[in-house]
Amino acid sequence: MAEAGWGRALGICAVLTGALCGSSAGILVRLVEQADGWQILFFRSVSFSLTVLLFMILKDGFDLKRRFVSIGLPGVVVALCLGGAFIAYIIAMLLTTVANAVFILSASPFLTALMARWLLKEQISTLSWICMTAGLSGVAFMVADGLLSGTVAGSAVALIATAGYAASIVAFRAGKDIDMMPATCLAGVFAALISLTLVSDFAIGRNDLVVACLLGAFQIGGQYILITLAAKHVPATEITLLMLLEVVAAPIWVWIGVGEVPALLTLIGGAIVLSAVAVQAAAGLKSNDAARVE
Repeated sequence: MAEAGWGRALGICAVLTGALCGSSAGILVRLVEQADGWQILFFRSVSFSLTVLLFMILKDGFDLKRRFVSIGLPGVVVALCLGGAFIAYIIAMLLTTVANAVFILSASPFLTALMARWLLKEQISTLSWICMTAGLSGVAFMVADGLLSGTVAGSAVALIATAGYAASIVAFRAGKDIDMMPATCLAGVFAALISLTLVSDFAIGRNDLVVACLLGAFQIGGQYILITLAAKHVPATEITLLMLLEVVAAPIWVWIGVGEVPALLTLIGGAIVLSAVAVQAAAGLKSNDAARVE
């Protein structure tokens, strides 16, 4: 039990670190000069898959064929759902406001909880439900100014992205005894192949190519490598709830990087979300301590 306890603690730290990686999207996107969303998605997806593949080789060597074949049905679900979510996220951003998309995506802990309870029989504590509700309320404060200006189509696609992210986390947990890193790699391949058909011009400036590669290698590469590792030890609902740290950290990096001062409601909402994440993380570490004692 002690080993499992330490795994839970390291998993929580991995998710939080992954959320910080994910939060760099805002500041990196600010650096894009001319590239459109599909160009960024294509080059981000390619660099994402290459980064995950390099991590796999460095971690376990070149026995790649066996590892890709061994992912099974849960791995295929991860690849399709996560890759689809990457694509739907970009489409949602093109069809609706960022505020509307972010708010809908922040509902992923609720959807994940329902899926995990139904499919995996994972127990969801009352405290987790409270933290999820508080987190969603905090996000509503953060994006209040642009929340009502989104389109129905954009909201629908954002909901599809939310479902894709939630389903991929549940599939990670379903295959927690399987090496899911190849599935994570394939998610980027799937997103790249779809975006390949939607890119009208592959000519991209050096600056934008660097930004797209950073988005793939660091922003989602670092995030989903860590989440893939953490999913072996941390319940699905906790993962998506802890990932809300990304919503809080994103405007802070933009504030530090380009001087874009967050609005008062953003700061209030961020404090609420951060509190919810901190309470959930503390509860997870407390249960980890109990597991070590046992």
